[in-house]
Amino acid sequence: MAKNKKLQIAFIGGGMIANAHMSNFHDDRRTEIRGLAELNKTALKNTGAEYGIPHLTTDYKALLKDPEIDAIVVCTPPGLHCKIGIDVLRAGKHLIMEKPLTRTPAEARRLLKEARKHPQLLATGCSCRHARLQPKYPFIKKLIDSGKIGEVYFIHHRAVSRQGRPGIEYHPTAKWFLDREVAGGGPLYDWGVYDLSFHLGILDEPEFKKCEAFCINGLDKVPAGTKTFTVEEHGGALLVFKNGLKYYWERASNAHQDIPNQTSIYGTKGGLRFTYTSFGDVHEVEHFYVGNNGKGEAKKKVLKVNMSRHEKGDMHAVGQAMIKALQGKGPVPMPLELELKNLEILDAVYKAANW
Repeated sequence: MAKNKKLQIAFIGGGMIANAHMSNFHDDRRTEIRGLAELNKTALKNTGAEYGIPHLTTDYKALLKDPEIDAIVVCTPPGLHCKIGIDVLRAGKHLIMEKPLTRTPAEARRLLKEARKHPQLLATGCSCRHARLQPKYPFIKKLIDSGKIGEVYFIHHRAVSRQGRPGIEYHPTAKWFLDREVAGGGPLYDWGVYDLSFHLGILDEPEFKKCEAFCINGLDKVPAGTKTFTVEEHGGALLVFKNGLKYYWERASNAHQDIPNQTSIYGTKGGLRFTYTSFGDVHEVEHFYVGNNGKGEAKKKVLKVNMSRHEKGDMHAVGQAMIKALQGKGPVPMPLELELKNLEILDAVYKAANW
């Protein structure tokens, strides 16, 4: 790429998540949105006009033939990720793949195999969003690495909601969310890539060993608007890692409880409790410990995380990290190897749940 030349970005898929990415690339002086492939002709026309995109098509392969395009952001349903991602790499374009990386670990392995054939190309996933690219991640990792809470032996994470299902109450037109053959899974898959990205990252990626799990759906009689409803509404697992760490993890888009997104980390010298996501108003970490070097009374400190450098939000942070990587000024935000590792854990959870 010539010096001072704007990075030419194209999109495959022009839905809600694509539009969230586009605003960041459109507003950044280092990038220009050159192309969009979208099957819905009305959405294609409207989005193209909004962002001034010159190359509009209903056939994504037309974008692959454009020699001016440097990188392509894939924002289709997960069932299409593997095939499109391989085509993008074979066309010599950098690949930015929305989460989840693929529908299955087998597809992720195929995509990773292809990416390794093109070492000159950047290939990244997006499960770093809400997780590794916001201030809470380094703040909490530093606390753990400092030894203040000792050796971490247990994580407890729960996020349970009622009637918040993608494809029904949330983004109701996207019925593909309810089809496991397209989506890969329900809330465990949809949000699990973020949960694992954050929680395992702050602990330096412990190696997974085994798990016990459950999955269930059909927890109310609200019409789904489609005959295909094969994803779980509520699932949970006890994950066991080779270093002895235990991690109880629970996610629900519809269950008969209402439990906010909260993580508790238990160490031999202390504990932490927090909401790891960057959105909302809760940006504190509770630090539990015993005074007088463990010989005194049980105490608690409330530590505030400075979120000022994250005012533009998670999508902006992802865009910035991607642009830096494309310019050779930063690391790949979420390597495919790590995405695959987390998808393999999610796959093991589903198998343990006989789902």
